[in-house]
Order: sequence, then C-alpha cells, then structure tokens
Amino acid sequence: MGFTFSLLSDADAAVIRRYDLLHRGAGPKGIDIARPAEFLIDSHGIIRWVNLTDNIAVRARPEQALQAFDELHGD
Repeated sequence: MGFTFSLLSDADAAVIRRYDLLHRGAGPKGIDIARPAEFLIDSHGIIRWVNLTDNIAVRARPEQALQAFDELHGD
C-alpha cells in the first residue's frame, strides 16, 4: 500500500500486554482493547516517558510531549 513505516498486527495482544496497555472490557460489546498511550523512547530503545489514559478521547498535548523531551535533554 506504499506505507513508509512498519505496522504491527497484535492479534493475541502480546505487545499490548507487554506494555501494560490492556484495557479489559473497554471495547465494543465488552471486548478487551488497548489503552491509549504515548511513549518517548530513546535511541537505545529505553522508554523515557509514558502517558497513559483509560479514556480514548484523552491524549497527551503536544506541549506535554515536548516538555518531556526537553527535560530528558536538559534544555
């Protein structure tokens, strides 16, 4: 389809569980879904900042992510 990035299919929720993102019963008809989350991951693959929520309408504001980035780099 021409994507320039990788896509992850997580049918058994292994990655969702690994990152503690499973939101039990929150999906349509009570199915388990992933919690909304944003991660800041450094070049070594270490998670440096996480924003988690149980509300699908709530996400980190851009300034929150930028502040986390600045704090990691001492700016």
